Amino acid sequence: MQSIAIYWGAFNPPTIWHKDIVNKLLTQKKVDKIIFSPDWQRADKNYKISFTQRCKMMEIFFEELTDEWLNVEFDDYFLTRKDWNTTTMQVEEYFKDKLWFSPSHIFWIDTIKNMPNRVWNKDRYIQDKLKKIFILRKWFLLPENIDMENYSLYDLDILEISSTTIREMIRNKLKVNHILTPKVHEFILKEELY
Repeated sequence: MQSIAIYWGAFNPPTIWHKDIVNKLLTQKKVDKIIFSPDWQRADKNYKISFTQRCKMMEIFFEELTDEWLNVEFDDYFLTRKDWNTTTMQVEEYFKDKLWFSPSHIFWIDTIKNMPNRVWNKDRYIQDKLKKIFILRKWFLLPENIDMENYSLYDLDILEISSTTIREMIRNKLKVNHILTPKVHEFILKEELY
């Protein structure tokens, strides 16, 4: 059976490090397939672009991923359902029903500190049962003993830059072409986003 990972998040905007994560997980055979699943505009995020522009940017980014022959699927279920409070558990339930098994979920390692405290983490499901792929960050110190099961840690040695930083750079009229994929960069310039 194929190993499948869900890459769910805001991707506002999608960056070269999002692409590098997908590329390295697939080319290093950590997983066989990745489902790229952007979410709706969350209450904890400030998007400052229209829903139509965001959908188009996700479409462009996905085209760039598939142009490289990567085994990636695009799923817009959470992007179009307009739910401000989507949780990891809802993502897990949706893909478990769709795929008939529980896939892995991709997270940055620093999310590990918040997982045990989540209200929706009933019966330690996220900590112990959810299949997790953690991508290491150079600046994040791992806890000595991780109170969690069913996870893999990968150091993909990629450039780490946040979408928040990119939005700030754009607002300050700094160059971002080196940290965005070419077509996403072109779209942001054309639409004068952020």
